[in-house]
Amino acid sequence: MVNNMLEKLKILFISTALLSSCLPDSQPDVDVMAEETTEEEAFFSDYEASDMKFGYINTSGQLVIEDLYDGVREFSEDLAATNLGGKWGYIDRLGQTVISHDYRSAYAFQEGIARVQDFDKKYWFIDGQGSKLNSVGFDAAYDCLDDLIRVRTAQGYNFINLNGDTLLSDYLDGAKDFKRELSVIQRDRKYGLINKNGDQVMEMEYDKIYIDDEYIRAKQDGSYFLYDTMGNKIFETGFEKLSKFQDSFAAAKNKQQWQLISEVAKSIHLFPSDLKRVEPAGESRWRVTSDEGVTLVDNEGRTLTKEAYQSIFNFSEGLAAFSKNNKWGYLDSEGQEHIPATFDLNWDFKDGRARVVTQGGIGFIDLSGNMVIRPIFFEVKDFEQGRARVQIYRG
Repeated sequence: MVNNMLEKLKILFISTALLSSCLPDSQPDVDVMAEETTEEEAFFSDYEASDMKFGYINTSGQLVIEDLYDGVREFSEDLAATNLGGKWGYIDRLGQTVISHDYRSAYAFQEGIARVQDFDKKYWFIDGQGSKLNSVGFDAAYDCLDDLIRVRTAQGYNFINLNGDTLLSDYLDGAKDFKRELSVIQRDRKYGLINKNGDQVMEMEYDKIYIDDEYIRAKQDGSYFLYDTMGNKIFETGFEKLSKFQDSFAAAKNKQQWQLISEVAKSIHLFPSDLKRVEPAGESRWRVTSDEGVTLVDNEGRTLTKEAYQSIFNFSEGLAAFSKNNKWGYLDSEGQEHIPATFDLNWDFKDGRARVVTQGGIGFIDLSGNMVIRPIFFEVKDFEQGRARVQIYRG
């Protein structure tokens, strides 16, 4: 199926190229160098609509939103950004246009706010009805999170609110979006931490900083240390490697040996010295990598898998993708092969469905491994809020 589809696409491409080469030269409809030409006119002077349009399917594989669009994004907060004839707007889960297709680009809704760009290349923030929330467009801006927008100017990075008020008096070499009301900032290749008030929580003296679900991990002078969200060091012991915490445990490495430690840096389990890596995999399981391959262990360090695999991914909806003999399947939390490795490629489960690649194309299986959506798609994405983006070939 895929090979036939590729052959059709190849013929279509060659035919189009030959047809184009026979056409006489013509003047463009818009002189993009003319002073009176708008940014929008210049944009559409060389815009080419996609021949294969995008729509959305439901979890039964039915095309529930017609393939009308040149580009689509995932659903978020019941709305999805879609490109109709080169302009972006938003539709709901029924395919109805909620926010007109008026923008050069548009992005997912987060916390009730979405970022859009007009054809003058200015960024605006809109609510679910399409009303603009900032009175002046921004030249460069990222998503609005925790009521703050990360911006980049010629001076560097900073944060502003929707009124345009600047959070920091000095600009930075780098900054990340706020997470848990904290942001990692950077200057002169050193990292620090600030809160939403712009107060320094951790000085810019660290080589790396990670904001996890419960703690802060920071690397200084070659060792990782653990901190609380106020910047207080939790234990004095430093480690060469330190993972995020899972079930009150973390994987740590010192002197070439991995171990599971508690929140007070007490060693819970010491692994053999020949391991390459230990990482949290979800479902109270740890992914362990050695020269033989990858296995799963529990919080007591007991190996659950009967063999070592080429790869094991994180758990999603109770199952983890694994590979052996260059085929892919899924493990359960006990390390058993719940769905055999028969697929050429697979992805995580979302909304009870997972994408898998077969010789016929891309389809979806359920949590039992049943093919619930036939593998007929040339391009399809994961499900989000009961909808999956799909590109339809109608040759």
